[in-house]
Amino acid sequence: MSKINPLVFALGIPFVVIAVLLVVVVGRTGGKFTNLSPFSLKSYRQDWTALQGNSYRLDCKVEQQLAFLEGKGRLLVVSPIVDRDKEMDKANLGRLPVFVPADSTQSFEVGQRFKFKVRLNRDLLLVEDLERF
Repeated sequence: MSKINPLVFALGIPFVVIAVLLVVVVGRTGGKFTNLSPFSLKSYRQDWTALQGNSYRLDCKVEQQLAFLEGKGRLLVVSPIVDRDKEMDKANLGRLPVFVPADSTQSFEVGQRFKFKVRLNRDLLLVEDLERF
């Protein structure tokens, strides 16, 4: 049997570790809602009817739970996560209610950050899918 050169191990192992880390980091940066348009609180306030039936990505922080009905779901107050230094993001400052159906097994606490896939159904933002970040 031939021995494997120690140089292969010395160079190969760090290369494999770096490659795995890159895959993990690059895979997590966008999340699963990167193909959705970001939700605009400004547009919602100006004419929410124009947004009906569309799905959006809402990066937000949980501010408060308003209600919980067993078998129905939760009504949460969230605030969009914005870059306060950007002028266009300042229009998206505020709080808004979202409804999370009961089929979500996620627990919600004040201060937690989520990415929601929301759909505007009449005058209610309905959470269709979510992930914590």
